[in-house]
Amino acid sequence: MPAVRALWRESWRVLVYTLAVALAFIAFGRFQLQLFGGLASTAMFGQAGLYETAPDAALLEQAAQVASRSQSASSRLPAGHRVAALRMGYEIGYASHLIGSVAMSDQTLQDKVRWLAGKHIEVAQLAAQHLGVPPEGSLTTRKLQQFTDLHKRIEDDETGAAARIEERLSPLHRHLFLLGAHLGNEHARIETSGGELLSPPARLIRRHATLAGIELALWQPLIVTPSGETPEQTIARYRDGLARLATWLQQPA
Repeated sequence: MPAVRALWRESWRVLVYTLAVALAFIAFGRFQLQLFGGLASTAMFGQAGLYETAPDAALLEQAAQVASRSQSASSRLPAGHRVAALRMGYEIGYASHLIGSVAMSDQTLQDKVRWLAGKHIEVAQLAAQHLGVPPEGSLTTRKLQQFTDLHKRIEDDETGAAARIEERLSPLHRHLFLLGAHLGNEHARIETSGGELLSPPARLIRRHATLAGIELALWQPLIVTPSGETPEQTIARYRDGLARLATWLQQPA
């Protein structure tokens, strides 16, 4: 467990560093980022803040089934496997958003962002190595529609990563990975827009978090936007919510 926590702390330093670097190119490509983020916010998942939150009986029953089918995996997996699965998905989702947000920009900006996204992929590969699963890259985006469809592409498991994780680990880890990818995608949108753009796929976050056995109090702040929240408060809320979720997942299942 100490080794896993050390890995998380070190990878989080990489994240903080890359976020600082991100601020340098936001002003350079702010128009494109705001345009793409605005288009993405009108996608199939609705407006921020208008969501169901508490899981229904059918979803809770599915969660019990996932827990039962995944129970034997815990005894053969390394410590910190749950947070590693989430982190792997998170970094891939974050990198995919960064790359997609500048897909229609000039090559200079694309090169800067690809370097930044590469740092996130490196962390994802560390998590994959810890879990003993094949390393994954970001989702490729060459058209605007591919960027606005990122949530759907993640959910459709375009690369097959979620299926491979389920085969190697368990159904629970599949949902942790997909949850992480959706959260990473959303966090990248929030950070690169300075907290001004957000459109969390609430139904998907709710589904994967519930099926992964995560308490409502941990994921609800990541999909519900308090009335009157400032951009600075949005950024702080999301960072704090992710940190709380990671801490909880580091505990023994």
